[in-house]
Amino acid sequence: MSQEERDLGRLSDEDTVKLNSWLHDLEEHQLAEPDRKALETMLLGSEPARRYLVQRLGMGAALCRLADESQESGDQEGDSPQGLRAHGTSVHLEGSHRPGSLKRAWPASAKLALAASLVLCACTLGLLFLRPGLHRNDGPMVQAEVTDEGCAVLVDVVGAQWASDGGDWQVGMSVPAGKVKLQSGLARLEFYSGASVTLEGNSELEIVSVNEAKCRFGQMRVHVPPHARGFKLMTPDAKVVDLGTEFGLKVSDSGKSDVHVFDGEVEVYPGTGDDKLNLKTGARWNAEDGAGTTGADTQAFADIASLHAQSQDADERRTLEWRVGLQKFLDDPRLLVGYTFEPLNAWDRTLRNQQPDAPEFTNGSVVGAQWAQGRWRGKQALAFKSPGDRVRLAVAGEYDAITLAAWVQVGGVDRNYNSLFLTDTWTHGNPHWQIIRSGAVALGVHNGKGSGQHVLNTPVLFGPENLGLWFHVASTFDVRTGMLRHFVNGRQVDEKKEAKVDPSSRIRIGSGELGNWGLPEGKTPRTEVRSFNGRMDEFLMFKEALSAKEIERIFEIGKPN
Repeated sequence: MSQEERDLGRLSDEDTVKLNSWLHDLEEHQLAEPDRKALETMLLGSEPARRYLVQRLGMGAALCRLADESQESGDQEGDSPQGLRAHGTSVHLEGSHRPGSLKRAWPASAKLALAASLVLCACTLGLLFLRPGLHRNDGPMVQAEVTDEGCAVLVDVVGAQWASDGGDWQVGMSVPAGKVKLQSGLARLEFYSGASVTLEGNSELEIVSVNEAKCRFGQMRVHVPPHARGFKLMTPDAKVVDLGTEFGLKVSDSGKSDVHVFDGEVEVYPGTGDDKLNLKTGARWNAEDGAGTTGADTQAFADIASLHAQSQDADERRTLEWRVGLQKFLDDPRLLVGYTFEPLNAWDRTLRNQQPDAPEFTNGSVVGAQWAQGRWRGKQALAFKSPGDRVRLAVAGEYDAITLAAWVQVGGVDRNYNSLFLTDTWTHGNPHWQIIRSGAVALGVHNGKGSGQHVLNTPVLFGPENLGLWFHVASTFDVRTGMLRHFVNGRQVDEKKEAKVDPSSRIRIGSGELGNWGLPEGKTPRTEVRSFNGRMDEFLMFKEALSAKEIERIFEIGKPN
């Protein structure tokens, strides 16, 4: 289906033929599994397809009513001639005095249509009810709830370097049960139970549950509020149970534990036995020296204050490194638009194009969207939330290729189409870059043939499991080669070569918007809601298709951690 047909809410001829064919096969119990999935996808993802189905079902219902009326009329005619008068019917058929002979003939074609519609209705409902992920709950059909396997959230890092076999974590990620291996730097985890762990490199922490973890080696400070009382840390030679306080734990490479109690009370179970030691504020237990009522050294363990102090220094260095690294691309003569999302003050409503020779009209005008924290502390982003939020901009000229790249933090895929960048118009050469309902990123470029387009979708990227995380997305299209490409976090995830591209085609931008689509004015006082729900931090538009190496470099320069 073409973009325009989607926009106009119509099925293409091709989709109509496919839909009819699948529904026919469904009626005949001959629908192959790939076609069943394709039908399911079409019905769930296409409003025009659902409307078409409803019309078909409506036709079935109408036929049912007609059949009922005919049957009722026939019964009345046969059983009670007065019934005819009551309905004001003037039909007189030969032999009307005989019961049953007054029933109107039910055309064979209508019977077949009715039967087909009823079968279709039953099959379709069965299809939808049997679809994995949907179930009835003594009421309307509802979407199965999404589940979360996380036990903790990574809330802060300073210079964190992760072991290659211990996960590549980003601030904001939910961390499930399993090993977290921090080679250097600091990382703060908040368990769902309320306990928090400030982990120092070099450490290995295995999360067991929301209330328990194991440390094979390393060092950490643990804070346990009253409602997380009983939080357990297992080491190779002890079990430590916090009764609602704060303590430090060191585990040597040889597995020897060293517990420091800073506040409150901790139970230590040496070895594997049930004997325990109760350590109170200021006490220390060392696997080699035993327990003492003093000796706890709070300065030996990083706390939140020191983490934040180090984090601020690290964020300032990070911002400086990013600016220096990105400058090469901002100075690139191929750059059309370079927004770095660095406002002059909190009420600044302009995104300044950082391309040195850029005309003023390429600066973005911020509408509705609000400044918020970007990829790291001290870095700003724009938060898009309401249907009116957008950034207006304009780009003149015609080009052989285009690259669109942005850092985005998706807050939800709320619409069928969620704009990243859309031109106001949808005509020959206009690019539309957006996130579709499934969670995939789509780049479409109008090909000038009716409502056709050159289009490529990424695999599904965004879902409940990664909302709130920063992603770098980039897409390219080269008219001369017909190549469409998508990149996510510096890696190419999909490509497609268009077989037929009009050699006279050019990329045309004109006026457009970040995070929304079009102005409700003139003959279109209302526009479809395609607003973006999330944050955007950095947007680059080039008049060439950048290479994979160049896009990887932009990602490396700007990645949050």
